Amino acid sequence: MTEPEESPCRILVMASGFGSNFQALIDAISTGQLRNSRIISLITNRRNAHAIVRADEAGIPWDYFNLISDGFLRKGETDEQKVADGRQKYDAALAARVLSTDKEKPELIILAGWMHVFSSAFLEPIKKAGIKIFNIHPALPREFDGAMAIERAFEEFKAGRLKRTGIMCHYVIDEVDRGAPIMVKEIEWEGEELEELKERMHFHEHELIVKAAAKVAQEIVEGRGT
Repeated sequence: MTEPEESPCRILVMASGFGSNFQALIDAISTGQLRNSRIISLITNRRNAHAIVRADEAGIPWDYFNLISDGFLRKGETDEQKVADGRQKYDAALAARVLSTDKEKPELIILAGWMHVFSSAFLEPIKKAGIKIFNIHPALPREFDGAMAIERAFEEFKAGRLKRTGIMCHYVIDEVDRGAPIMVKEIEWEGEELEELKERMHFHEHELIVKAAAKVAQEIVEGRGT
């Protein structure tokens, strides 16, 4: 019988879109590239996310939970305070959902194309529960934080101000893309157009997210009971 300390690291993936990084994790587990790990579930905040199809095909349970359709914010709301309050309440409710005793508790959360910026209302209870959380971002540390990172780097390439960008997996804090890096890969611009650059960046993302997941999962398994 397998001892508890040898059981696979329990991973929860959050994804909002196509889910190619999610698929990379699924494939890496099935091939043994990502060892001693198990994806326990997917959470998505978009009903039409293709990541749901990938979860179904892999037999992974999934949960849909949305800021607007689940009643935390009125569609089209422009009042900044109401938006902030709604997001805080959503984050707190999502953390409670993740930590629910009715569900298997994750040891690691991986944001794989998750299009929602978390506040401390989510991050603090997750941290208190001892769960690690990391994100993958298509830029180097402290460069092009936030959305449209590849597009913004490409504009710098075209203007002759930059010749390289990169990808990082980093721990998540309440400052966007400013958490401590886990792994970083520099990507040189080869003169290609934006769509070709995106395709190449995504290829390297799939490699990096698997390597970072393997590193963190191994640390979690080895650190149990310490």
